[in-house]
Amino acid sequence: MKIKVNGSDFLFFNDITISMVLDSVASAFSFSARFNPKNPQHKELFRPLGYPKVEIYHDDGRLLLTGVVLNQNQKSKAEPELITLSGYSKGGVLDDCNIPLTAYPLESLKRSLYDIASRLLNIFSLNLVVAPNVLKDVNAIYEKTSAEPTDSITSYLAKLAAQRNIVLSHDEKGNIVLFRPNANAAPRYFFDSENTVDMSWSVNGQQLHSDIDVIRQPSEDNPGVSLADKAKNPLIGAYRPSVSILSSGKETDTKRAADNKMASELSGLVLNLAFEKYVEVLIGDIIEVQNEEVYLYQRTRFMVSAINLKETETGITTELSVVLPESYTGETPKNIFA
Repeated sequence: MKIKVNGSDFLFFNDITISMVLDSVASAFSFSARFNPKNPQHKELFRPLGYPKVEIYHDDGRLLLTGVVLNQNQKSKAEPELITLSGYSKGGVLDDCNIPLTAYPLESLKRSLYDIASRLLNIFSLNLVVAPNVLKDVNAIYEKTSAEPTDSITSYLAKLAAQRNIVLSHDEKGNIVLFRPNANAAPRYFFDSENTVDMSWSVNGQQLHSDIDVIRQPSEDNPGVSLADKAKNPLIGAYRPSVSILSSGKETDTKRAADNKMASELSGLVLNLAFEKYVEVLIGDIIEVQNEEVYLYQRTRFMVSAINLKETETGITTELSVVLPESYTGETPKNIFA
């Protein structure tokens, strides 16, 4: 991989790691280097709290990440050591910051997700990219929305996006992206026990429910209305009910809320794959997996939700975390363990 700092090539570094997540406003990175206090470029990169711009590229010149350095751990020792620098994509600031007082009031009336997101991103000089497949939903009007003073900007925008089954993500340029993954795309790869070095499940059974009910609170306009909708998860082999209350939205939104809650729960079912090479795959890609040793007796479709790339002196490794595509579509999954 290659690194640029404030637009200039940075040549001497070791042990670079990049972690990319589909439903996140930032990727994380780290690398190690030796600090030369007389080198002007090093003084830019290693300055504490300087937040220098970092761009990371593939060897062939394709951009992987645009972000800033957050942390350095300078040391002065008789035997000089490498210093680890870490940071995240430009959009990571949205995770760390609240809506500033200059952008109050926190309540928005009859505004779209596009309007709300653009206004908040402009504060941090971030660009918003909207995929064509969600353009209508991004421009649809919310009657009323409100953030809490303690909400991070990411949590507020993610909450609004989730109501429309939209994924809040980012790209290699550090732009914030609103899109909906294509769960019907052709698979990029087929993996089994022969072409991976490790494959394992990470399952959080506590967060999964068999029956997900959402009820809507009666409104002042319709005091007698108490609508409810259900989503059923065929993967769950025990009766585990869950009930939620939809406090805002239209009466017809209860079904979408139930489907979205099931999709959110499915993120607790993660398959991890490891490779001792670079795998040309992107977050959001579809792959197929079959491996009886992890109870996948048939070819099963998964979506790549996270990628961890690491390059050291000994080579490159790739780790993938994949989930069922229904984790992002809200559709009812097939029972892959039947």
